[in-house]
Amino acid sequence: MKIFVTGATGFLGARIVTRLCEAGHEVAALVRAGSDGTELERQGATVVVGELEDIDGFAASLQGCGGVIHAGAHVQTSGDWGVFHNSNVLGTHRLIEASLAAGARRFVHVSSLGIFDLGRGHSEIEVDEERDYDRKPLLRGHYTRSKIHADRAAMAALKSGAPVVVVRPGVLYGPGRPLFRGRVSKRLGPLRLVASRSSYPVPICYVENAADALVLAATTPGVDGQVFNLVDESSLRQREYFALLAAAESSGARVVYLPPALLLPAIRAVAFLFKLLKRRQWTPAYQFERSARNARYSSTRAREILGWSPAVATDEALRRSVDAGK
Repeated sequence: MKIFVTGATGFLGARIVTRLCEAGHEVAALVRAGSDGTELERQGATVVVGELEDIDGFAASLQGCGGVIHAGAHVQTSGDWGVFHNSNVLGTHRLIEASLAAGARRFVHVSSLGIFDLGRGHSEIEVDEERDYDRKPLLRGHYTRSKIHADRAAMAALKSGAPVVVVRPGVLYGPGRPLFRGRVSKRLGPLRLVASRSSYPVPICYVENAADALVLAATTPGVDGQVFNLVDESSLRQREYFALLAAAESSGARVVYLPPALLLPAIRAVAFLFKLLKRRQWTPAYQFERSARNARYSSTRAREILGWSPAVATDEALRRSVDAGK
């Protein structure tokens, strides 16, 4: 099958292209102008130069594609909201329309677990694919906010009966990207302070495992209209994760957990001060509260329907990631 992949030089997209080429699929790989597509061509992919802000500029390359995997996005940590909206939200909407108009039989949208509302309180909650969106997207960064709206666009198409599949990976890691060290953490000499509890789940997904799931989402018959959360191990806890990380790094760093409840009063005091000064709401307060939620993400649906299971275990994934950074 011929499959069109956006974000083909990105952290996840490049792995997806590799998996597809290895499986014998014909791949059209979208790259931004100025990006190096040499490695993609070496693997056998056809490089298509284009921008998500200008779908018409590469729409002709969608012809003949049986599937589209949309892994591309504007991922900067700062910038103007209009840029994120145009690329990630409108780009997703227009790409779905163009793909279906070109005859694509499956559109796979790569979303994120960061889109969900996590409620309040400290009791552990299980987050499945049906959970509501974050109710305060304006208090998130532009990237996450745009991913929420892009997911909405993909879900609207899915619910209308279009052959759309939505995949929501956890925190991606692997060679070429910093390792997860807690949502809020600080290294102080031999100590690593983590604002969390040791029993809280760690919602991570090794990039190679995520790529495997995306290929399955694009090629498995009968999964149109499905939505999948992706984490390698739903039951992996902070204490277990940091022990595996210490072993991979041969590090003697000691992790000290700071219960979020001890820090929240100070965070909320600063937020209240911003309110008294009639400034815009202090977004770090909300983001810290989210990071303190005790949420466990379920990947049961991906395992049962796609037949996906992580090919690379967490200890091995961490070892590979650490070795690549040496």
